[in-house]
Amino acid sequence: MNIQQIIYIVEINKYNSFSVAANSLFISQPRLSQAVKDLEAELGFEIFERNRKGIIGPTLKGYEFIHYAKKVLRDFNALDRFKEETSKTFRLTTTLIPQAQNAFITLAGNHAEDEGVDFDMFFCGCFESCDKVKSSNYNLGIVTVIDQQFSEWKQYFDSVELTYQELFTCPFYISVHKDSPLAKLKSIKSTQLNDYLYVTEKCSKMNDLTLQVYSIFDSLFSDSRVTVSNTDVMYSLVSEYRAFTLDSFPLDENTKRRYGIVSVPFDNPLRVHVGYIHDRYSSMNSLTKEYIDILKNDLQKIPEISNLIP
Repeated sequence: MNIQQIIYIVEINKYNSFSVAANSLFISQPRLSQAVKDLEAELGFEIFERNRKGIIGPTLKGYEFIHYAKKVLRDFNALDRFKEETSKTFRLTTTLIPQAQNAFITLAGNHAEDEGVDFDMFFCGCFESCDKVKSSNYNLGIVTVIDQQFSEWKQYFDSVELTYQELFTCPFYISVHKDSPLAKLKSIKSTQLNDYLYVTEKCSKMNDLTLQVYSIFDSLFSDSRVTVSNTDVMYSLVSEYRAFTLDSFPLDENTKRRYGIVSVPFDNPLRVHVGYIHDRYSSMNSLTKEYIDILKNDLQKIPEISNLIP
């Protein structure tokens, strides 16, 4: 038995599918299946119950084995992070927050001449961020959660043994072209957007909570919408067409200048929690702490939210 086999078992259990787990692990399905068969032969029992269509679920002994496998994997990841501290590693997941991206760039610039630097920034939604911070050795995840789902997400963070630390809570903002009639308004109601194209970016991996929040957003606006998977494309569409997008908080000045867009408060009771998640049982390394300090400092420069930062 080795740690790679344990990783395979945990991943298969997460997706309840050999094929999906193989894609996630970037290996072939036959190789994954053989690795599981070898481990089951070594253990003397089947971990997963199967039929012709695939996996039904873990066997009784399989449930017990997976429980301990997750604990072993968590402890292994915790040990591996001792190496990360000395090798100048910082891995970040973040949603569409320009300040989070800019803080990462600043941090990377601060350590560009250091030996052994290993930085990584991955864009994703809250659900995938939880997965990567917990399972894939990402140090930190910047997440946004709408107020209506906050208690449910907090329960989810607890269930996967992640700590959530809030940065601030604020209303949503509508981003439009600077020359749009909407840009002159003090706030925008959803009814004032009926004649505009709604541009939105959706996550690649979602759970029920993520699907619910997209349903809430979609119900607020007209049926004319474009869904993309790239931030640059999203803001370019807003800049070039009679369009708008919904942002978690006001854009920074660099983003506004680059795309020629502005942020206007959304006149709606919806509010968003912005914060970060990290592994509950792993201490933050120095790069993670430095990143958080840079991010908070950048957020303080935004007039609309500076008084919201503790």
